[in-house]
Amino acid sequence: MLKRVALRALDAAIDWTVVVLTYLLAVGVRVGGRIDSSDPAVALMLLGGAGVLQVVGNILFQVYWRNWNLAALEDLIAIVKASVLPAAFLLVINALTDPHYIPTGSIVTGAGLVIVVQSALKLRPRWRRIMSAAVGRRTGRQKLIVVGAGPTGQLFARHLIDDDVHREIVCFVDDDPAKRRTYVRGIRVAGGVELLPDLIHRYAASMVVIAMRSQGGTLVRRVLELCEPLNVAVRAVRGFDVMGEAATPLRTIGIEELIEREPVRFESHEVRAYLAQRTVLVTGAAGSIGSEICRQVVRYLPSRLLLLDTNESGLHDLQASLDSNVDTELLLADVREQANLRRLFAEHKPSVVFHAAAYKHVPILERTPLPGIAANVVGTASILAASTAAGVERFVFISSDKAVSPTSVLGLTKRAGELMTIAYARHYSRRYAVVRFGNVLGSVGSVIPTFSRQLDRGGPLTLTHGDATRYFMTIGEAAGLVIEAGGIAEEGDLLVLDMGTPLSIRDLAMKMIKLRGLRTPEDVEIRYVGLRPGEKLHEELFSADETATGTEHPRVLRAKSTTPIPDVGAVVDAAQRIEALIGSGDEGGALAALRRVTQYAPRTETGGDRGKRAAEPS
Repeated sequence: MLKRVALRALDAAIDWTVVVLTYLLAVGVRVGGRIDSSDPAVALMLLGGAGVLQVVGNILFQVYWRNWNLAALEDLIAIVKASVLPAAFLLVINALTDPHYIPTGSIVTGAGLVIVVQSALKLRPRWRRIMSAAVGRRTGRQKLIVVGAGPTGQLFARHLIDDDVHREIVCFVDDDPAKRRTYVRGIRVAGGVELLPDLIHRYAASMVVIAMRSQGGTLVRRVLELCEPLNVAVRAVRGFDVMGEAATPLRTIGIEELIEREPVRFESHEVRAYLAQRTVLVTGAAGSIGSEICRQVVRYLPSRLLLLDTNESGLHDLQASLDSNVDTELLLADVREQANLRRLFAEHKPSVVFHAAAYKHVPILERTPLPGIAANVVGTASILAASTAAGVERFVFISSDKAVSPTSVLGLTKRAGELMTIAYARHYSRRYAVVRFGNVLGSVGSVIPTFSRQLDRGGPLTLTHGDATRYFMTIGEAAGLVIEAGGIAEEGDLLVLDMGTPLSIRDLAMKMIKLRGLRTPEDVEIRYVGLRPGEKLHEELFSADETATGTEHPRVLRAKSTTPIPDVGAVVDAAQRIEALIGSGDEGGALAALRRVTQYAPRTETGGDRGKRAAEPS
């Protein structure tokens, strides 16, 4: 504290001295080196007073409290305002006296010199960088080309020029015609993105940085395709350290950005109509999909949001992260405990339920099927029973593409959940519906985080099969479309999200390796381990007996099926039998009963025997 006060006092003394000497210089230059005044002693007193006013002005306009490492135009304007005070004081004295103690021309000249000298002194923390920019580029620096000459690109350029001595921007590219052939902080906008290959060769650039506020998947893919044949790294801007003391704000491109589709506007009238001012309950709220559904539901201002899960810490963290005034309540409960669920539903009376609670990892459920069957089948039956008893108006069951032609325990449980939901909807004439979709990027246990961890360890990346494909969607898009589907769903609907084209897992692995600036097999090995029990080579979104039709939303499809749906009594009895078999530890009996519910003949395209056993009749 004392040190800061002493430094500011020293600054004030320097400013006083500078003002006095600068005005003396202005007077001396004007009259040939002499101090031409009717009373030199009075003139010196006036200049001393002007110096005091300069210090006062600097205090009034907070000149001493500004960070001159990050000086901008408004900071220089503050110096101008402060420097006007002593000049105005001297001009007023001249207006009241005759003859003038200080020539008026010298006051005007001195004021300009004071502004220049004050600015130079305050900018002294940046003298080295200013001189470096004045003499041109240094050799030995890493050369960057920046995509985007807008606000983000300008901030990034400022950061590099001010704080990074190891890298320099050689040019910008931007598809906006108005920005082409302009300059950003003295750096030319060379043209559009299509010029990247030529510019990389011309400037010997080793990195391309995407610096745009909204880095859509289309732009990212385009930049990467242009740079792929060249030995350059591609990075994106993630944020800025305003103090200029941290590392440069660059991040690697995420695989999610490569496959991200054009954004969808999730603001339909149907969604707001069924969520606003309603009590909404989400099961599995602490999970990947459940938590994202909660984050998006609060935007529609429900009267209450009920978060149900067995994960205490996850519920606490989710509630803390919800930036909303919506009333939220944590329900620590297990979906398999029907009596407790009925009590909770009767107490809280939800109008809308999103049922996302499930065990979902295929290999784990193949090894230990009973907990998965209990959670995914008995749990779904319990939630449906509690919902109908409490008068829930809308119910959305989160299904999976693994429910199509199921060959795994997970697939069988999800198909059973679909059938139970549709049976309840038809029997009770409720708007209960199924929403089916494929893999979501970034969810716990999915392939992308797995590959990332393996890359962090230096490899190898383990793939099941070189031809394996999967459908992928970002968590945000999947949750948003689930909510949209809930708004357009009719009684007993089976809605399927448009997942686009299935992606090759091998291609994903190769892209992730390249995004890290690595090569295979030189840097990272890809190792094939074979399909695991219950896994398919390719997933499907529709079964052979289902026909896809459109809905009001372009990315939500309706599946029309010719397969008979069991009545609600049959599915309730089946769930009770399965629960009893689980209670007795009869794994084979539970799997056989589950197979009878789904009524589906097995396929042989699996990676193991457990999926086959799950689908075989007993």
